[in-house]
Amino acid sequence: MTEKRDRGVVAFLLNLKESPASTPLREAIEVAERAGFRTVVAQLEPELEILPHLSELLLLVSIGGDGTLLYAARLVAEAGIPVLGVNRGHLGFLASVELPDLPLAIESFAAGRCQFQRRPTLSGSISPHPSGQLHRELRVAVNEVVIKAVAFNLVRLRVRTGANLVGDFDADGLIVATSIGSTAYSLSAGGPPIDPGVGALVVTPINPHALFSRSLVIPDSWEVTVELLRGKALVAADGQAWSEMADGGVVVISQGPSLAFCEPPGTPDFFWRLRSKTGFGRVLKLPYDDGPPPSLDGERVPYAGPRT
Repeated sequence: MTEKRDRGVVAFLLNLKESPASTPLREAIEVAERAGFRTVVAQLEPELEILPHLSELLLLVSIGGDGTLLYAARLVAEAGIPVLGVNRGHLGFLASVELPDLPLAIESFAAGRCQFQRRPTLSGSISPHPSGQLHRELRVAVNEVVIKAVAFNLVRLRVRTGANLVGDFDADGLIVATSIGSTAYSLSAGGPPIDPGVGALVVTPINPHALFSRSLVIPDSWEVTVELLRGKALVAADGQAWSEMADGGVVVISQGPSLAFCEPPGTPDFFWRLRSKTGFGRVLKLPYDDGPPPSLDGERVPYAGPRT
């Protein structure tokens, strides 16, 4: 009997609401192990369960909503490990597949049929920190960095790109988003949706006090410096609190490590996601029913109505 070759580790990161005993997950684990991979299922303490396997990890599968996928991406981006997003949330804009298609997605990965799209992330630093700490680092943000005024106050922010002054803004805050994150908070604040393949940053003031203010789209290789000229602010990365800022504080946002998204055959394209999940490009009086994305075998699955 021939001993099966050890191909490395495939890890599954589950949202806390997801059952580790679900049928698609069990079938996906069986597919991976038959193909020669060892498997890890993490839920309660992901860092303790996943990081010890980092040197052998070939794929991290995120099962949940976009928040779970962003957590997974931040966990392994610096190590260059690809992430596969499986939607179990309400929106799932970033996910490549739905949960019933997970076993087929793992089969495609094992057979080498997946594509890997590399996308840049953000990193940053704040100085000085109100606590007296001279420097505070942010290693990875996938969607955006947000500077937000505390309570109901305004802040005045001076924005630069490199040595160039963009301008001063009296506003509730500012969003610096990647092209991936352009369809998240930035879109809600009036920023443009950008195809993730475009190397861009979107700088969007939040409720600016100005007669004219629009989002600014710049190359993602540019460094963005935001100085707090007046007020107090909180800084968040991907919706998670990062730091505080006071008068004179400076946030420097630059390009972080690239992140690989695993896309099995049949992964919905950006415009399908934009239409189906945000209503973009739809005439209001006409009924639309795009149905679900194609299943991974290239055929459309039966559709029983819109997802809730």
